[in-house]
Amino acid sequence: MKLVKMKSMKATKTVVVACVLFCSTHIFAGQKVNETKDASEDSIVKIEHLSGKAEIKGWNKKQVKVEGELGENTKDFQFTRNGKTIEIIVKVEKKSWSSWGSSHADGDELVIYVPKKSRVDYRTTNADVEISDVSGGTDIDVINGRIEASNLQGRIRLETVNGDVRARELAGDVVIDAVNGDIDVEHTSGENIRIEAVNGDVEFNSKASDVKVETVNGDMSIKLDTAMDLNMETVNGSIDASVDLDDGGYIKASSVGGSIDLNLDKDIQAKFDIESHAGGRIRNKFNDVAPQKAKYGPRRWLEFSTGDPTGTVEVSTVNGTVTLDKR
Repeated sequence: MKLVKMKSMKATKTVVVACVLFCSTHIFAGQKVNETKDASEDSIVKIEHLSGKAEIKGWNKKQVKVEGELGENTKDFQFTRNGKTIEIIVKVEKKSWSSWGSSHADGDELVIYVPKKSRVDYRTTNADVEISDVSGGTDIDVINGRIEASNLQGRIRLETVNGDVRARELAGDVVIDAVNGDIDVEHTSGENIRIEAVNGDVEFNSKASDVKVETVNGDMSIKLDTAMDLNMETVNGSIDASVDLDDGGYIKASSVGGSIDLNLDKDIQAKFDIESHAGGRIRNKFNDVAPQKAKYGPRRWLEFSTGDPTGTVEVSTVNGTVTLDKR
């Protein structure tokens, strides 16, 4: 009998522990939330909710904490842990999907604290997000919302549709995409960065050596300390770049229906190949070499080398003006 009782107590204890780790917390519409779970230093924190605003902050605790208020259409709030993975999911009533794309005012207002070294995956369809002080990597995917990020490290991906991206103090390999929104980024360290904007402008300051920036119906303004591989492409937008090319580096810039202003270090050692087509023009303020013009047709080109030309600069435009100058 005593043995049976001990087994029963042990089983009960196991169920309780399992529930603490895995069971959802049932808090509903409009309620305040203030929940904490123990976590590993390098946790994977997954967050999903429909609308409102989320603020995600890294801190020096081995805990994940959620505080704030749930939206009016909340059906269920799930805060669970499974090993190193912690999930925060806010489910809403189906009828609330009819307000998709409307104001964020009726949504969740959440502040989420995560261990600094954790990785954060965040998904929403109608919310703004702010994230800071996370070094384990970040993956943010937003529809109808703004992304603000600061002091992030690791592999970083920020993507939004119908919203702007503003990021400061990014360190690591970075991918940023925006549709119908502007991108403003300061990148302090890391090898690779990829930026793409459709119907939005890009302002970018970086120390990365491998950079690719693309815009459609948007301008780009780029400042790079030292570039080894820089690729800039735009359709119906302009390029304004200030770059110091590393030895053996490569710059490629192209535009369709937009100007290209390229400002380079006066001591650059590179081979230059500049072309314009279909009514484009070339202005060389870098040195005294004059652009050439085809005898027949609208093509113009400019070719020259400086110093010991270990690097390459290739620029082309269709119906745009290329201006080459010293920075």
